[in-house]
Amino acid sequence: MKYSVRNRAAALGISTVAGLAGLGLASGPAVAADASAADSSSQSADSGADTQSVYYPTEPVKYADELVRAWGQGDTDRVEAFASTKVAEELQAHSDDEVTHWDRVGGEGAAGTTYVDYENSVTGEKMSLGMPTEAVVDPDDEWGTPNAVNKVQFED
Repeated sequence: MKYSVRNRAAALGISTVAGLAGLGLASGPAVAADASAADSSSQSADSGADTQSVYYPTEPVKYADELVRAWGQGDTDRVEAFASTKVAEELQAHSDDEVTHWDRVGGEGAAGTTYVDYENSVTGEKMSLGMPTEAVVDPDDEWGTPNAVNKVQFED
């Protein structure tokens, strides 16, 4: 029994370190306009079976990128799957012609929360998305954690 508990604790520690290490390398191209990556990470529910239609990444940066892509594509259902109701409403209210021009510029973890930062390449506006790190990295469900992005902040 002690052996399996140690293995689970070690696996959790390794995945947490790996996820946070990836945050230090976080930067990338305009993520909002890339439809192919969003399609590759979702599962479809074609049958009438009770299956989940969204797979949620277990790396906070990828999780935030999926939300930004969905927002840029105008995919309200997917935005609502990745964000809390409050964040989804704030993103919808903030939608405009430049919604597809967000570039990831960084990410960091602090006090159990991961913040992923973006900058709009057209307007220069900045956006930060926040989510509970452990809920994303170690989800209770095999499909991941829905509605994890619970903070959004915009700065001019």
